[in-house]
Amino acid sequence: MKTSFKQDSFGEFMLDSRKWHSDCEPSAIVVISHGMAEHIDRYDHFANFLLDHGIFTYGHSHRGHGLTAGGKTNLGLLCENGWMKMKEDLRRIVQYVKAEYPHKPIILLGHSMGSFLARDYLMDYCDQINGVILTGTGYQPKSLLKFGKFIAGAESKFRGSRHRSKLLNQLSFGSYSKSIKDAQTDFDWLSTDSKEVEKYINDPFCGNVHTTGFYYGFFENLIRIIYSPEFLNDKSDIPMLLMSGSDDPVGDFGKGVKKTQEAFSKLGYDTTLKLIEGARHEVLNEVNKVDVYHILLDWIKRYNFIE
Repeated sequence: MKTSFKQDSFGEFMLDSRKWHSDCEPSAIVVISHGMAEHIDRYDHFANFLLDHGIFTYGHSHRGHGLTAGGKTNLGLLCENGWMKMKEDLRRIVQYVKAEYPHKPIILLGHSMGSFLARDYLMDYCDQINGVILTGTGYQPKSLLKFGKFIAGAESKFRGSRHRSKLLNQLSFGSYSKSIKDAQTDFDWLSTDSKEVEKYINDPFCGNVHTTGFYYGFFENLIRIIYSPEFLNDKSDIPMLLMSGSDDPVGDFGKGVKKTQEAFSKLGYDTTLKLIEGARHEVLNEVNKVDVYHILLDWIKRYNFIE
């Protein structure tokens, strides 16, 4: 079953949260940190698969996303220090899970933007989880991120931080759609499954243009997460699974994902890389998604998170 609940976010608003669970004790817990311009309910099919295998799933729509945004006019709005608050929201839901199931292993799954948020979470709170899964992640060039931050800063100065930047949206995602041969929509880069792409396009909480303030915070923190000295010295030995489509432009068609694996391996993480041949950005929404689910499940079993 799926249960909705609310969590406080710094007294500013309530996080729209979900729990996929049953009456039985879970063998493990997965906490989801979703991607940009989507929401937690898009993981329903995947969470129910995990539930069939005794794994409970928790997650919420990040600030500026889904029903947490409190209305369509607030979609893509990060607000001051919003990235760090999103990271703390993630810490709070992990603490919520630990309070409910103190002796169960917790696996953090971050997708796309949520994968970078998960990577940031690891810098401060890796001792709070037992494993981490990154899907749709990458290793963006520092020069590109600095350029994006500059444009976001300039637009924020002259048009305000709430301005919805079509320029930044095009700079961020325009090249992705162009990378897909014979693309039928601007979002074909998400998945080879046209039905999933159509569902995304028709979802009023997906694909919205974000604000300049959001982009400024996003680029600023990606530079820190990928390139800062404190991150490069943040060692851990917990298991990490990186899953990406071989045709995912966010991961530079596998190259950026391999760079990410190398970086975490040097920090001591026990990394496993799975490139799904022919898949695009959302490996959990691909035509062969059930096969992908089983790869993920096998990794969970490999580390004895479940029997």
